[in-house]
Amino acid sequence: MSEGPFQDSGRGRRKSARRGFSYPARALGPGAVQWDGLIVDISDTGAQLEFFDTRDIPDQFSLLIGGHAAVTRACQVVWRSGDRLGVKFARN
Repeated sequence: MSEGPFQDSGRGRRKSARRGFSYPARALGPGAVQWDGLIVDISDTGAQLEFFDTRDIPDQFSLLIGGHAAVTRACQVVWRSGDRLGVKFARN
């Protein structure tokens, strides 16, 4: 059973377990270019994101999670498939 926006998506081959997380997000690219999307699932090390079109989203971007108290994570794209992409979070 799921609590809140999280749903356990299991560990699989990942370093840390992903949780289903249907939540709005924004990819921030160079030159103030932005893409609105959705976080499909998330873990401590990365996320699966859904956008209308992923072709123009660069391989590295900042991901804005949340609204007023937003968190920003630096991302590296590791795979793309249709309207979804997988990212790993850069370590600070």
